[in-house]
Amino acid sequence: MSDYFAELKKQPYPVFIAPKPYSFDLNEDMVQMIRKDFDPNKVSDAFAAAIKGKSKAEAQKTAEAFFKDMGEKWMRKTIQLGDEYYDRTIEMVLETVDRQGKQFMIFPHVLQRYVEIAYLATQDFLKVPVTLNNMEELAYRIPKCALYKKIGENAGEDFAKLMTCKDYCLSALAVAQKQTNVDVLIDQPATTAKEGFCEFTMHKL
Repeated sequence: MSDYFAELKKQPYPVFIAPKPYSFDLNEDMVQMIRKDFDPNKVSDAFAAAIKGKSKAEAQKTAEAFFKDMGEKWMRKTIQLGDEYYDRTIEMVLETVDRQGKQFMIFPHVLQRYVEIAYLATQDFLKVPVTLNNMEELAYRIPKCALYKKIGENAGEDFAKLMTCKDYCLSALAVAQKQTNVDVLIDQPATTAKEGFCEFTMHKL
């Protein structure tokens, strides 16, 4: 009796060749384009110029408006480029969204992607510490914020501790929330000035 498997091995069979390798990493060109405009050094230099010659009260008010405006621009740029430069991770998420319905997985996964792109493109760490990710809440921490450090260098530690820079992150999250069209409550339960790190939470309503 002939060896069935030996005969089978002789038969030709098609080999699938992927058209391009999958990448689960963020696109380097995208990261560099975001960092070009929102590098902490560049943002802090613009901030220092905006408050130059102002009293502490005037500087605080100016700083709050400055960081709110810059945070919105930061996230808009992130969303624009994030939607242009896909990686395999977000492709898998969006494929699931298409199969399961528009709102399924939009929160927290698409929102988390915008957050990760924004911070990884402008901070010095390689991973955003996400502390909670489920269908009801997304929470993450920012340790050793490069922007907070630069504010301290430009305006002094006392001014940095006023945490006017919180509006940079909070306004960015508000733009991301609006883009995903998911109602969430955004909060900041911890700040670098008090706890040594900033923590942000988004609870789905």
